[in-house]
Amino acid sequence: MKVFERLSRLDRRVIFLLVALAVIVPMVVPLNLPVDITKPVKRVYEMVESLPEGSVVLISTDYDPGSEAELYPATEAFIEHCFRRNLKIYLMGLWPAGSELGNIALNKIAQVYNKKYGEDFINIGYRPGGAVMLLSLGRNFGDVVKVDYQGIPVDSFPLGRKVKSAHDLALVMTFSAGDPGILHWIIYFHARYGVPICGATTAIMAPQQYPYLSSGQLVGLLGGLKGAAEYETLVNKRGRGLRGMDSQSIVHLLLVGFIALGNVILLYQRRRR
Repeated sequence: MKVFERLSRLDRRVIFLLVALAVIVPMVVPLNLPVDITKPVKRVYEMVESLPEGSVVLISTDYDPGSEAELYPATEAFIEHCFRRNLKIYLMGLWPAGSELGNIALNKIAQVYNKKYGEDFINIGYRPGGAVMLLSLGRNFGDVVKVDYQGIPVDSFPLGRKVKSAHDLALVMTFSAGDPGILHWIIYFHARYGVPICGATTAIMAPQQYPYLSSGQLVGLLGGLKGAAEYETLVNKRGRGLRGMDSQSIVHLLLVGFIALGNVILLYQRRRR
């Protein structure tokens, strides 16, 4: 068949172009493909829903630009959920670039919901020290956190005076891409002070967290871009998570189609010999 003969000589650059279009078009024009909600993601949502208004949630953005594509959409969706529930947010980062990425999301969403810095949210910036810092943070915030990310004394803010130790926190949510990250929060903060921990990790890290989910040391988990898309669905937000999953789905379908077509052409050529 002439069609198969022409396809067997198809320039590979055409395939590259089709893959590029499959990635770009759904990001620009969302397809709104359905996403199944998994139990670990639903647990995070239900945990936030169960908190009384005014509760303080500590968000730790423990990632850098290399993991931004997977974790930033989840960061925005979680912050938006907290502000809708009128929860107070403490933002920090165990990674230097993490607090900056979290600050972008926090200020963006705060403007939408008219939240005030110092009353509804605070950014205490990058906090080095890993395990030692977390143990000290839980015992006495004042020993570790004296100023916010701009150098302003935390005690000068109403929200800053509200949190003195781990017992004043209702929940910790860590967006983690490695070490230090989610395991530090579980081992050195939850185990020592009993504060509930939820997490969002890159997809490759997610399977490592399931033993902690089973044991109850981790309340819930958003795994990779899929987890972000699930959370956006729960909070009714059409963000980068859902658009990214649209792209992934179309690219996967395209690749499966190419593989099937390649095998058909191969069988055709063998029969002709």
